[in-house]
Amino acid sequence: MSEESLRKQLAALRRELASSEQLDGATRARLDRLADEIDAVLGADEPDYGTLRERVAGAALRFEAEHPRFARVLSDVTDTLAKLGL
Repeated sequence: MSEESLRKQLAALRRELASSEQLDGATRARLDRLADEIDAVLGADEPDYGTLRERVAGAALRFEAEHPRFARVLSDVTDTLAKLGL
């Protein structure tokens, strides 16, 4: 897995955010912050994939019941982060 895969998944998350009309403001803000965190890690000289992976995995669990599309995208991000952190 490469950072390019993570960039593609980040783009998918941002597309989901842009097209979703069902999110309330607080949920949208949390997902926007998470997307920004992913973007920041991608731009870091020494990225900390492990810490980010934990936050993304937690978010995926929280969204699983109410927002399965976002949970799926976040699970993909979590898997990629796990592979990058090896």
